[in-house]
Amino acid sequence: LLCRGAEVDVKRLPKRPAPPRFGRKLTQAQKALATHICLDCGFIYTLPKPFDEQPEEYVCPQCQAPKKRFARYDVNTGKPIGGGLPPIGVVIGLLAGIGAVGALLVYGLQ
Repeated sequence: LLCRGAEVDVKRLPKRPAPPRFGRKLTQAQKALATHICLDCGFIYTLPKPFDEQPEEYVCPQCQAPKKRFARYDVNTGKPIGGGLPPIGVVIGLLAGIGAVGALLVYGLQ
């Protein structure tokens, strides 16, 4: 066991209140600017610079997800707009994989 620094008895540290829970309660000014939401962590983009003008290297300030992991955000419902369906290539690959596993099971059990 490698121990670095001074030993601290955590049971003797002073009690502190827990931080308030993170929520999606936006002010009216933030609602006016909210255009996109990170699909990975739920960060709502409310910066004054339009999201489309951000460079392709832009990452989520909370979870470092790339720009392509953001979807348009509906302020009224609090949910992403679109971005719900995976790309058609993923769907075709998934169906082909399931078919191949099924074929292996059928021919393997004979």
